[in-house]
Amino acid sequence: MENISTQLIAYLRSWHSTTVRRKTDAGMIVNLTFDEFLSLFEKRQLSSLQKAIDADRIRYQQDEKSPYAYVATWKSYAACSSGIYNIETALICSRMKSSKINLPTAGDKLRPSHCASISKSLAGKGKTEEHCLAISDAKKGKKIAGWTEERKAARRTLRQAQEAAKRAGR
Repeated sequence: MENISTQLIAYLRSWHSTTVRRKTDAGMIVNLTFDEFLSLFEKRQLSSLQKAIDADRIRYQQDEKSPYAYVATWKSYAACSSGIYNIETALICSRMKSSKINLPTAGDKLRPSHCASISKSLAGKGKTEEHCLAISDAKKGKKIAGWTEERKAARRTLRQAQEAAKRAGR
């Protein structure tokens, strides 16, 4: 990284400290030194930032509303769910790419905060008749998965506890 100007180094140091502070304030564990942060950048990204600084347009290139601005983000939804921000889980990419790679994929366990926000957004909204029919059509002809032995045992235990409580109340 020999062709980095002092202005770019100062910008990146500020970016690193802001990232560390925000992630820490959000309750994440941050183990990312400035040198590790610097190693996350590709040469073309550093070159682009350097050109923006030289042309005095860094504030426009890195605008918070720009989908092309570089952001310090997570490598994946699972990395974010780990709660540890380090060289293995961190990534520098465009805001647009970050919004796509940080969505849950098949097999990812949703974070409780994510479940709560989904629940909140759906609360109070009814499904249209067409939507209900589409759900019905999608389920027709599909086998319903049976209960696992663990679930059956838990249900049995719950039912026995309820019956014992009822008998004790008599």
